[in-house]
Amino acid sequence: MTPLLRFYLLVLAAPAVALTVALLGSPGAAPGDPVVMAVLVVLGAVATNFPVMVSPRYQADAAPAVYLAAVLLFAPADAVAVIGASGLLGEGSLCLRQNPATGHRRRAPIDLVFNTSQLMLSGCLAVLVYRGLGANLPGAILAGGVMYATSTALVAIAAGLHNQRNPIEIWAEVAAAEFKQTAALYVAGYLLAVLSNQRPWLAVAMMVPVAAIQIALTRTVQLREQTISAVESMADVVDRRDPYTGRHSQSVADHSVRIARAMRLPESEIELIRLAARVHDLGKIAVPDEVLHKHGRLTEAEFELMKKHPETGVEILSKFPEYRRGRELVLAHHERIDGLGYPRGLSGKKIPLGARIIAVADSWDAMTSDRPYRKALDAEVALAELLRGRGTQWEPAVVDAFASTLPGAVPMAGRNRLVELRPVLRSLGAVVGVVG
Repeated sequence: MTPLLRFYLLVLAAPAVALTVALLGSPGAAPGDPVVMAVLVVLGAVATNFPVMVSPRYQADAAPAVYLAAVLLFAPADAVAVIGASGLLGEGSLCLRQNPATGHRRRAPIDLVFNTSQLMLSGCLAVLVYRGLGANLPGAILAGGVMYATSTALVAIAAGLHNQRNPIEIWAEVAAAEFKQTAALYVAGYLLAVLSNQRPWLAVAMMVPVAAIQIALTRTVQLREQTISAVESMADVVDRRDPYTGRHSQSVADHSVRIARAMRLPESEIELIRLAARVHDLGKIAVPDEVLHKHGRLTEAEFELMKKHPETGVEILSKFPEYRRGRELVLAHHERIDGLGYPRGLSGKKIPLGARIIAVADSWDAMTSDRPYRKALDAEVALAELLRGRGTQWEPAVVDAFASTLPGAVPMAGRNRLVELRPVLRSLGAVVGVVG
């Protein structure tokens, strides 16, 4: 953790406390029912301890429903106190719990300070908006929006400082991953506030639909993960049909991710490329073994049959909504910048960037792996071939980004690309057939 990030996480407590103190003297609703307040504190803390992974990088829980209910039910100071107490109790219990997979505490003390502070700050702003608009339904809707935007923005800034990324990009990724679920929880929070006012037992009862939303999300995420796992297993079976390509799809996915990171693409785009790369050769399931395993050069008819595998792969993936966006990358991963690729003869920027990245990763893995018709090429020879086809077969920026990930890469003065100079100079002129 950098000193700047540590400072940011800790300093956020000051405005949270200051705003809470300022709210003590502000006008508002009558003091809330202490029993309802206690019930909401406990419910929010419990919800914090049962998050759901809504994407490979983000998780969410049902606590926002409780926090919004507190904003709608209580006077400003009381609402923030409930949110703060619930956050402290929930995050504090996570500080005491260990992750069995890593053996580490689920939360560090500094996480407790930051998470509670950002919850209190977002609660402060939300309750001020709600009371300022007259405590009505439009005010409740806007208060929920302010709470969500503030909380996620503060977290995105912290993540940006930690990962050295643009916080706006991170915020957009978080919103895309969890917005629908959070909106549903806020609706449940509104109903929780309406029904539980002065009736603590209804607050507990209203957690049933909130829990149902959480369970439904869990089932949805599990189904998505199981679907992706099943499709990737199919792709691995296709790879294992040929002993020379046993881990080809996994290797292409790994190379594609490294290229995408070198090009500083958003994490959501990197994940899309990874998913497509893992199944890019799925369509080869329809290619006969005698063609797939042939040692010599393919005949024209056999090559035409091989060229159909991107379209076959897309046809299979069309049955799975999880690959709705990635199908285009699978279809275009054998296109060439000069328009001489297949199946549609796309050229230049008409080829999706993800497909241009997968094409380089696919060709590199093909060249540096043993195949029936030749031994694996040395890395320097394979790199020379990529450079030879830079701008004709492959996207120059993608080749440069890939070259920058190789050991010993150094910047070329005055050029926005990175190559390992000495092996390239020794190997330029090599002519190598590339079959993905």
